[in-house]
Amino acid sequence: MKNKLTNHIKTKIGKFQVIHSPSRNFIWYKNAKTAGTSMYRGVILNEIDDVLAYKRNPKEFDEWWDKLTDEKINNCFTFTFVRNPFDRALSAFSHIILEEVLQSHYDTGLPHKSGGRGLLNFDQVYMIFSLFINRILQTYDINKKSVHWMPQHFFVECEGESIVDFVGRYEDLKIDWKYVANKLQISEELPFWPSSNTQKEVEGKGHGHIHGLGYSFGDPVTREQLQKLHWSRYYIDDKLINIVLEVYRKDIDIFGYDYVERQLRPFLSNINK
Repeated sequence: MKNKLTNHIKTKIGKFQVIHSPSRNFIWYKNAKTAGTSMYRGVILNEIDDVLAYKRNPKEFDEWWDKLTDEKINNCFTFTFVRNPFDRALSAFSHIILEEVLQSHYDTGLPHKSGGRGLLNFDQVYMIFSLFINRILQTYDINKKSVHWMPQHFFVECEGESIVDFVGRYEDLKIDWKYVANKLQISEELPFWPSSNTQKEVEGKGHGHIHGLGYSFGDPVTREQLQKLHWSRYYIDDKLINIVLEVYRKDIDIFGYDYVERQLRPFLSNINK
């Protein structure tokens, strides 16, 4: 098929997940929940003048997008970043689902037995997370917010063939970003850049508190604080683990995240004793 790679990018990845710079000659397949906001807003936009991204400059992007060919793609440095699917699914849930729930819960002023307003406890958060895994995780649209939990193998291969020059890992972010930064001739220092409102402190609002995690009503709280619990603490039954394994089996196999399952199984056996 002529321009098979181009067709794959347009139908399986989508224009919202593609970043290009003519001057630096790169194409970045921006996989969600892999520190992409820090890379994009923290460094790339500050240091590269001709960045093409659909959300930023749709007309210019579409002109480039419509003329894209396999030859043009292969002449660019292409890269993406991936992340442990269990950790990434939790991050997507926190960003897209929990953030809205926390804000709504505070806005409605629902009372809590502790006497505080707008408090949630971890059992409630876990219940919402379980619903997300059971009912939502298996559906996604590359043109909507659900891209945050789409399978990651689309970013790296097409019909079994690699489509990128470099695959960085969220778990090795500093090292792998340094490699990309050197290729793009930009800063190796990657600043933290919040991707949502709940990662920013909200003074005096009791904004989206999680009761039982050591936070008091009225103190500023961030999503970053809510994620201090290790991601594995959210996978405390076999059903949730098996759903993630089923949805992301190809990701786990391709990127070598099978060790994560081995880490979770003993944890489960200890809980269920």
